[in-house]
Amino acid sequence: MKRKQAVFDVPDMKCSGCAERVQSVLGRLEGVQSASADLEAKTATADYDADTTTPDAILEAIEEAGYSPTRT
Repeated sequence: MKRKQAVFDVPDMKCSGCAERVQSVLGRLEGVQSASADLEAKTATADYDADTTTPDAILEAIEEAGYSPTRT
């Protein structure tokens, strides 16, 4: 297992519910071991298994949840 971390800017997270949704979506994504979303910093962080998922797949999951992330 290759454990890596990816951080994304999510400028359109506006409330704690948004942050909870992003964190929940990432937490359910196959290959993501842990995830967090920081409303004040407007970022999402995912620790993931690089053998199972990719930063692009994580970015896509955030987009599918209704947000406009970019990788930092």
